[in-house]
Amino acid sequence: MTISQDLRIRLVKKVSSGMSRRQAAAHFEVSPSSAVRFTQQYETEGTVALKTRSPHKRRLDPYGDDILCWIGETPDMTLQELSQRLSEIHAIRAPKSTIDDWLRARKISFKKNRTRQRTGTL
Repeated sequence: MTISQDLRIRLVKKVSSGMSRRQAAAHFEVSPSSAVRFTQQYETEGTVALKTRSPHKRRLDPYGDDILCWIGETPDMTLQELSQRLSEIHAIRAPKSTIDDWLRARKISFKKNRTRQRTGTL
């Protein structure tokens, strides 16, 4: 659970006014370790703001340009075909789920359209 910045500031102010970290934690109903962490962060960095996370690196990132190029050349390529091509060209095993996760992380999706749908009755 993320504790709001407002609550973090109030907790740090209570500690700076003379209350112990554990007492302030009990007062605001947060864990003592959180109170210690917030006050230490304020003392060292001067802020209690949330720290930004570094971007998650994925296993397929080094092959991303190739994957996007293959999709550009053949837009209706399946995940299985991408997996086979990665295996043949780069000698890596990439299951369909890994490729799907990599594409979703980059917000790449393909919508069905009339030309890609099976022929059938109207």
